[in-house]
Amino acid sequence: MTRGFVPVVFWLVVLLGIGIAFFSSAPAERLLAIRTFGLGFCAFGIALPLGVLTAWACTGKGWVSRIVLLGTVASLFIPMFIHVSAWDAAFGKLGWLTSVQGQILVPLIPGWWAASWIHGIAASSQVAIIFLVGLSFGGRIFEEQALLDTSSLRVFWSVTVVRLWPLGVLAFLWVVVSCSREIAVTDLYQIGTLAEQIYLGYSLGGNPAGVAVLEGGIGGVSFGLTLSLLAVLVALSMVLFFAMTQMEYEAGVFRAVRTNRSGVVKNLAGVGLIVITFLIPIGNVVLRACFYVRPIEGVPTQGYSLVQCFSAIRRACFDYQDEFIWSAIIALVSATMILFLATLVSAVGRRLGWIQVLFAGTLAISFALPGPLLGMAIASATGTLEGPWFVWLFNYTVFAPVLANFIFCWPLGALVVWFVFRKIPEDALESARVEGAGKLTRYLLLGIKANWLPLLGCWLITFACCFGELSASQIVRPAGMDTVPRKMLGDLHAGVNELTAGITIVIVLVIVLISAVGWWVVNLNHRLSERKYS
Repeated sequence: MTRGFVPVVFWLVVLLGIGIAFFSSAPAERLLAIRTFGLGFCAFGIALPLGVLTAWACTGKGWVSRIVLLGTVASLFIPMFIHVSAWDAAFGKLGWLTSVQGQILVPLIPGWWAASWIHGIAASSQVAIIFLVGLSFGGRIFEEQALLDTSSLRVFWSVTVVRLWPLGVLAFLWVVVSCSREIAVTDLYQIGTLAEQIYLGYSLGGNPAGVAVLEGGIGGVSFGLTLSLLAVLVALSMVLFFAMTQMEYEAGVFRAVRTNRSGVVKNLAGVGLIVITFLIPIGNVVLRACFYVRPIEGVPTQGYSLVQCFSAIRRACFDYQDEFIWSAIIALVSATMILFLATLVSAVGRRLGWIQVLFAGTLAISFALPGPLLGMAIASATGTLEGPWFVWLFNYTVFAPVLANFIFCWPLGALVVWFVFRKIPEDALESARVEGAGKLTRYLLLGIKANWLPLLGCWLITFACCFGELSASQIVRPAGMDTVPRKMLGDLHAGVNELTAGITIVIVLVIVLISAVGWWVVNLNHRLSERKYS
């Protein structure tokens, strides 16, 4: 698993980029770099223990472990702005905890710690999946053998930590880079990361209020700092995806590892995780949706009512109707494009080393690009093209937001499809070759025919990610075309009110439904495979 895990050249690029960012820049730029990576470090400090605990709870047997696993899978697809809404409904400007403390429009938790907590909670499910995938490759036998000779504590430090530390590095890289490309949290809490600074500079003409003006550059950020931080992010992402694409992945291996039984401690941990990561966020928005203020004998009186909650959900559906349609269209086209291209690349590059390196490079660059920087690049490229056809394409169609969605969401969808195609048995490919099928034909036909259910699950995953994409596509939206993430982010700046809470509940239900269907598809594929080879 650790083969090729530490490409020296990429770590040298990381050190060089950090050196340029911290020692060859102005104090304001240096602070920008510190905030960019510092937010990722803080989020990882929260996500790692929660993610490891979640992965451990998912390995048990029983309804608690199954609920934790299903909730973890569903959390992967929940957009960041939904996490923001769920937690801001508690400690934000209009949060119920803020109201209990007697504050008025003053957030209960400072912006930096609120942003770190939201990013950490959102990333905990991703960390848990990374550890679950790593555990599914086996290795438990070494710990079982060591337990025959020494204590469990010594086995943990001498065997378990050694076996799992590469997964911790992968999780660290994933969290740090993913935090650096998003703006849903940083824009709401005014955390001046690279992505947020570029977005503000673009929105305000390069002179964002409250931030030192940087001479020239991209969106108010100097070219030197932008390129050095981007080089660091690309190098970190290259290490991440090069390690992932080199993982061995045999047919039928990946599934949650189940222990013989779930003890009391594991069940209690699972219940605690359900409460912290699922029930509390949902309870925050439900409580906010139930809130009302009505005059009673001329005196405004606060109260809570389920009728008010259903009314808020109904009004939110009507108010966001057009945005839902545009978001669904953009996600539908983007997810289909990603699935088609990822299938082609995965089929061709299964045994070609240079395509694997190129594939990892495209994943790394796409994953490292901050959303606003990607959106600005597309907007600049489209602005240089002249002619009535280009004007119509970029100003009256979904082409530009689809392109932004395609590039921004390419890493997750393409990586999942890549692992699906690595499951194709070599003997099946050899049999197809003997029967006269060409290389591309046998990979595509055999891969699609044998894995249409996992590919359907990949499409659902990618659709959910594209539906919630915000950072890149909002810059390139044509006039009159709004999306759910963009409108919600604008509404969240005023606090989570009843309408925002209602649409949050709707989106969570939609995402959970998509996750449940995808989970059922994956389980169905496993059952069919077991029947076929049993």
